[in-house]
Amino acid sequence: MAAARGHVQDPNDRRLRPIYDYLDNGNNKMAIQQADKLLKKHKDLHCAKVLKAIGLQRTGKQDEAFILAQEVAALEPTDDNSLQALTILYREMHRPELVTKLYEAAVKKVPNSEEYHSHLFMAYARVGEYKKMQQAGMALYKIVPKNPYYFWSVMSLIMQSISAQDEKLSKTMFLPLAERMVEKMVKEDKIEAEAEVELYYMILERLEKYQEALDVVRGKLGEKLTSELQSRENKCMEMYKKLGNWPECNALSRQLLLKNPDDWQFYIIYFDSLFQLIDTAWSPPAEGEHSLEGEVHHSTEQAVAFVEQRIIHEANSVRPLRGPYLAQLELIRRLRHRGCSEEHKLGDPEELLFQYFKRFGDKPCCFTDIKVFVDLLPPTQYTKFINQLLGIIPLSPLTEGAIALPASPKALQQHLCVVQLTRLLGLYHAMEKPQKLAAVRDLMLRYRHGLDFGKSCLKTELQFSDYYCLLAVHLLLDIWLEAGEEPAAWRCLALLEEGLTHSPSNAQFKLLLIRIYSWMQSTYSMTQLVNVFNIS
Repeated sequence: MAAARGHVQDPNDRRLRPIYDYLDNGNNKMAIQQADKLLKKHKDLHCAKVLKAIGLQRTGKQDEAFILAQEVAALEPTDDNSLQALTILYREMHRPELVTKLYEAAVKKVPNSEEYHSHLFMAYARVGEYKKMQQAGMALYKIVPKNPYYFWSVMSLIMQSISAQDEKLSKTMFLPLAERMVEKMVKEDKIEAEAEVELYYMILERLEKYQEALDVVRGKLGEKLTSELQSRENKCMEMYKKLGNWPECNALSRQLLLKNPDDWQFYIIYFDSLFQLIDTAWSPPAEGEHSLEGEVHHSTEQAVAFVEQRIIHEANSVRPLRGPYLAQLELIRRLRHRGCSEEHKLGDPEELLFQYFKRFGDKPCCFTDIKVFVDLLPPTQYTKFINQLLGIIPLSPLTEGAIALPASPKALQQHLCVVQLTRLLGLYHAMEKPQKLAAVRDLMLRYRHGLDFGKSCLKTELQFSDYYCLLAVHLLLDIWLEAGEEPAAWRCLALLEEGLTHSPSNAQFKLLLIRIYSWMQSTYSMTQLVNVFNIS
């Protein structure tokens, strides 16, 4: 309501202000009483009647509120107070379609009002009336010839094309019309904002005019694409891919990696384009540039050398970069898949994964990075690899004979990464039941110890050691689902409930609980579950 009051220009503002204040403060009954007092003195003060309707709506008297609102709406008001108050009321009633009728009437009475036309356009947008949006946008542009209003109409055409059930109609009528409208502005040199260029690019892309879209991005209009980092280059890359211009893709991705060697998306494009060029036996021209974007790499030797150069560059960088090391592993995997002997030039995957863990093992992202490449390890080396990783984690027993525990959150994160890899590689799955139960006890001991590192965490934050509890639950679930031992399921519930007391915001705990309770419900009756858990 405060926002509405900010627009009030009516002389009756002083009289209405107490009602606004009561509504803003949630004192709806006093707002109704104040409105009644005001209406006794000023029967024609329509806004007071609408504000009373808002108070009635908020006190649960929807029918009375709607009758009052319709009485005012039938008069087709044109004052800002009444229009904005009715808009607020209709939104709270979830009747946005009534707002369109309200402003349709206002526009008829005040046809040259920029404000009412713009409100009408937004009202159509809320109910998805894209055809009427287009008409309202053009009507507004005729009254006030500003670029944004013109492009509101263009955007409405795009929305009509997106929502059209007939794709042929979309590509033969709506999008071509939108294209012509934008081209008219381009020819008249009236394109002003980046959003207008983005809209033009979107239209051309949807029409599959990829070369035209590329020309727009590379041309003068593309200079306006500045709000996002590398926006112009990303759009060029997208068009090169759709056009199958792999030399340009390769050259551009290589240039971007020289500037930012940690950008993973460009490594993927670089490798994709490289092997596309190799498969088509592409070779650079005898004279001149390789491509519009510069030098092109078209052999595995060049790729190997390029990745090695990025790693050397990383060694001299201010902060550690993961991209070059992951690119090294990605290239090995691709070369191995293609049966290329050059993979050996990049090193032994097991040693590279070990070195990667040494550099980034204390980062939460380490596990998700490494798990993509564990298929490079032979199964016979899994246990050795895990033991190798455990060997470099700083763990120490709290008392003589006790298990070794991490002394810092970083060491805990390293150990968690190894435990997750152990699960991923199937080493836990290969254990017998007694070993699994021992592993559960070990994990929960580590979980409870790790809670000491998260004493200062907020309720909305996760505990550092939550994954220990989660892995312990999954081991118990394995025992339950494989052997059908119900005590394991009950223990799962107990551990998850314990975990939620320390991490109330942990979504994985909650989802697992829902899943297990659902399984339980299919096995036990609701009465039995209530008795077991004392659910009231």
